[in-house]
Amino acid sequence: MPYRLFTAALFALALLLAALATAHAQFDVHIYDTDGVPPSVYRQRRERVLQALSPRTAMVLPSADVRNRQNDVDYEYRQNSNLLYLSGFPYAGGALLLSNDGLTLNGVLRHEVLFVRERKRDREVWTGVEMGPREAQNLLAIDTALPASDLLSVLETALANVDTLIIPTLPTKLVPLPLVGLNLYVGDVLKEKLQEKFPKLTVKYDPSVLAAMREVKDEHEIRLLQRAIDVSIEGHLAAMGVTKPGILEYQIEAAMEYTFRDRGAEDVGYPSIVGSSYNACILHYTSNRKQTNAGELVLADCGAEYRGYTADITRTWPVTGRFTNDQRTIYNVVLEAQDSGIAACKAGAPFSAPHQAALDVIKKRLLELGVISSPTEAQRYFMHGTSHYLGLDVHDPGTRGPLKPGTVLTVEPGIYIPSGSPCDKRWWNIGIRIEDDIVVTPNGPVNMSSKLPRAAAEIEALVGTTPKLPQPR
Repeated sequence: MPYRLFTAALFALALLLAALATAHAQFDVHIYDTDGVPPSVYRQRRERVLQALSPRTAMVLPSADVRNRQNDVDYEYRQNSNLLYLSGFPYAGGALLLSNDGLTLNGVLRHEVLFVRERKRDREVWTGVEMGPREAQNLLAIDTALPASDLLSVLETALANVDTLIIPTLPTKLVPLPLVGLNLYVGDVLKEKLQEKFPKLTVKYDPSVLAAMREVKDEHEIRLLQRAIDVSIEGHLAAMGVTKPGILEYQIEAAMEYTFRDRGAEDVGYPSIVGSSYNACILHYTSNRKQTNAGELVLADCGAEYRGYTADITRTWPVTGRFTNDQRTIYNVVLEAQDSGIAACKAGAPFSAPHQAALDVIKKRLLELGVISSPTEAQRYFMHGTSHYLGLDVHDPGTRGPLKPGTVLTVEPGIYIPSGSPCDKRWWNIGIRIEDDIVVTPNGPVNMSSKLPRAAAEIEALVGTTPKLPQPR
């Protein structure tokens, strides 16, 4: 090959390699979309955690595990909620280290270090582009982002200078070993190994700091929750609209979840519960395979997840679009109980106040109807709590202390009377739950899902009104 041609070829190859390197270095910011939550919000949350940590105390938050579905197929990845809350980092293989006293890295004192996987072109070909350390540090306003491969060495340095290590949650708590009849408790093994290396180190699995923080939502969280709730409302309307005798539970579920996705939700916040007839009396029924029949009720407990935040809404409706007299009677008892529970969601009230208010109504009305003969029997037909916190998790953490402004919780009383119950057969296979998402404010409770009708007549008017699945916008 002539020298000039050879030189030109080398130059062209160098340009190509430079272009490939540049392309690999680029990160499309649109891939990382927080829907308007600025990185300063996550930084402020981390600062609050650091302020809450005692001297000589560090906290580590590992990312969620990649969960295997079967063989070489994994479940779609969902980040550890605590790590998501403090960083906005959505990918696997990382960890966040927070140190009250800080640790010196390259001569600089750092109080926060995020460990992330380095970018690899061969992995990105298969699973897409992720943030590497450089992108994470720039986009997330983290003091320092390092390769995940540095975690052990940096952690060893940090732990040599602290008395206490707090791990709020572990991605996996238990690994069953069925062939030997044992369970491997990951936290116990981890604590043992750490204390072998650092005998004076106290290891605590303590979520309390983050639980207290996450209990009260800021304006960004309320906005994202409202979006998840609004999408969920549309899903419930679509599900009621396709309902008619003979439709299968999973077809109702399909209408629900199609709408979630069509309206921008990334996922469901939990497996959709769509049960008809006797299945409506099963609290966490998720098979959703039964065919519906005229005269039955459908109970749908479904919520969309949007930017990590999940709604949690339940409605119960008649397959034919008309409640029977007995179904309407029980429905109105549950609705009255829910109204009482919502009214009890006041700042300063005990966390148990909504449940007690709802339970009092159900006890009274079931006694009047002759379904029970003593107040204590109400638990047979209303066997769960009325409220739980809601946020990044469908059962969000919290202190269960007095209700605070900014707290979001569900109010979801129900009555479930399966066949064979010790009451008149007229009530058998009536399962009804009504659930809404409530935010506590200084001026009283606000029903964030109030746009979805609750009254029996309003529910009836929605059933069977949509002949096919909603069309994309």
